[in-house]
Amino acid sequence: MIEISINGEIRALDGEMTLSQMLDTLGYRRDQGFAVAVNMVFVAIDKYDTTTIKEGDAIDILAPVQGG
Repeated sequence: MIEISINGEIRALDGEMTLSQMLDTLGYRRDQGFAVAVNMVFVAIDKYDTTTIKEGDAIDILAPVQGG
């Protein structure tokens, strides 16, 4: 088990996994339109499969905001 922060909430995962695996586990689909930052660095969608989430990482999942 590892502990990470997702949008400021501490969560436990079964172990290290890729960003794609973590998003799948949390129920996110890539067609939902969101951006992800790991330790305050945005990750390009094409890097989700190769970015490993580790103990203590801070993940921010951000949805676009519409406004005028």
